Amino acid sequence: MSLAEISLVAAPRHLKVTGHRPALGYEPCEDLGCAVPGDGVASSCGRLACPSCGCGGTNLTSLQLVGVPSGRRLLCTCGHSWLHGLPPAYVLTTAETAECTCPDDCECDHGND
Repeated sequence: MSLAEISLVAAPRHLKVTGHRPALGYEPCEDLGCAVPGDGVASSCGRLACPSCGCGGTNLTSLQLVGVPSGRRLLCTCGHSWLHGLPPAYVLTTAETAECTCPDDCECDHGND
């Protein structure tokens, strides 16, 4: 499992958001067990929602990015943003790709030394 994926067990419950700031209304999705995995589409009802907090509705803002043929950037009021319609990307850092220089086999996380 990559960092961008969230299993349905760990995925937040889907909440519908109505109204406008500062008077947002929250209610649970009418589909029991509906959760929001990493792609931002609720598992049971299929609505767009934030994969970080599970909220979907008037709390989401959509931006069309220039040069991105498919997908759009969605922003949530919780501060999370993601590209909807594109597969999640995982970026490797140089610390993750560098070889370990320890004399013996180790379990160190050299990226956080």
